[in-house]
Amino acid sequence: MHPDTILFNGNILTLNERHPQASAATIYGERFSFVGDDPTTLLLAGTRTKKIDLLGRTVVPGFCDSHIHLVGFGMNLLSQADLVGAADIDQILARLAQLAGRTTGWIRGYGFDQTKLSEARFPTRLELDQVSRDRPIVISRVCGHAGVANSAAIALLSEAEKSAGEVATGLFTEQALWAIYRYVPPPTEDELEQAILAAADVLLKTGITSVQTLLDVPQQLQGFSRLHRAGKLPIRVVAIPPWSAVDELYKNGLRTGFGDHWLKIGAAKLFSDGSLGAQTALLAEPYTDKTDTCGLRIYEPAELNRRVLDAQNKGFQVAIHAIGDLAVNETIDAIEYALANDPKQRDNTYHRHRIEHASLCSPNAMGRLAKNKIVVTFQPQFVASDTWTPDRVGAARTRWAYPFKSMIEAGIPATLSSDSPVEFPSAFECLASAVGRAAWSPEQTLSPMQALQAYCLGSAYAGHVDHQQGSIETGKLADFVVLSSDPSQLGASAIRNLTAEQVWIGGKRVS
Repeated sequence: MHPDTILFNGNILTLNERHPQASAATIYGERFSFVGDDPTTLLLAGTRTKKIDLLGRTVVPGFCDSHIHLVGFGMNLLSQADLVGAADIDQILARLAQLAGRTTGWIRGYGFDQTKLSEARFPTRLELDQVSRDRPIVISRVCGHAGVANSAAIALLSEAEKSAGEVATGLFTEQALWAIYRYVPPPTEDELEQAILAAADVLLKTGITSVQTLLDVPQQLQGFSRLHRAGKLPIRVVAIPPWSAVDELYKNGLRTGFGDHWLKIGAAKLFSDGSLGAQTALLAEPYTDKTDTCGLRIYEPAELNRRVLDAQNKGFQVAIHAIGDLAVNETIDAIEYALANDPKQRDNTYHRHRIEHASLCSPNAMGRLAKNKIVVTFQPQFVASDTWTPDRVGAARTRWAYPFKSMIEAGIPATLSSDSPVEFPSAFECLASAVGRAAWSPEQTLSPMQALQAYCLGSAYAGHVDHQQGSIETGKLADFVVLSSDPSQLGASAIRNLTAEQVWIGGKRVS
């Protein structure tokens, strides 16, 4: 059969190690049917084949954000106050007041960093009351692991829920914060679908053609499913449900890998600790700037072991949030426990169990990750945002912070992601942050090709979709991006200024 489309006269970075570069490719249906040079490829044309001259431009596989809260990002775009970059508490209050003036019900905001406010502290309950004493307000720190509520929101809580936070200041962290969110009315079906579409539109503009998205609640899967059934799902989705949904999914015959190349079930999500920004990440030794705490352990080790083994026994890969060095070690312990109790898993890497973040990773932990082929999802933009890291963990542990290069060189399977809405989901910001590290942490920079490999093929591997995505080769889905320049030849600042001139999914141009 003659191809539907031929791309030629291009600089195609295939990420296929057997054939890393090409100038031309053919597409038949949704997939690449040939990748090679111009003369050979053009001979395959039929009378109806569409020929596209790339004019020497660079083509890369579609980018995959391997850790994103897509619904949360979309809901933020549509219904929350953007507090990112707020300079002081007055700016936070002004942005919340603007939102209050055009909405009813709950008033929510996201994205502030208390360490970067002029007051260098969290806003308080009483300050949020200045915006409204009648409507409930909750705002979340950029990491999502700490937030502040006003008096109206706190009044909705039970006495036990109130005691888990600081009622006087309105500060709540981790599960205590999630208790507040349970009182927020869930989005309607239409609001959920509009949030997905709004978020996907942003991602496509920067060349992100697929995501692995955390489901904050299992019901969010229904929004993706409705769009998929209607043929309106704009990007490929691997949905990562919370561990609490494993039993119900298993009873209905669903497990990791169930689905098709548009919508698929991924890993089961667990939390081991909190965040460095909220000082709830679990450290082996106290925080340097808060010596009375080592952070927060979500599950005792025996319980974490049990949950990982249970998910694995039911056919689920696990994706475990672990940021602090002690949390990372306890998470590796749990994965090793599960693998040791299932010899079939131990003898291969099909499990592809994941640690999300692994922000403080000691050399010992790195060796264990490599030995067990445990996937680590990187968030390069965190390095630029978390400028306070050396003060928070001290000089010795700073050497272990976000050790991307060392991990890849150790043979640890790696991915890139944004953790949006923690960071803005820009492919070029993500790549640039990996290639050009922040000044406090210059040693762990990746080469442009290492970053591309992790962002495309590494992410596909983490989602069990590398047989269909992540590289440009015969038989794989024709998801790709035509770039304004060749990122493999650029430094961080130039990568940040790249544009996605064309975005294709399944052999069709979508942007």
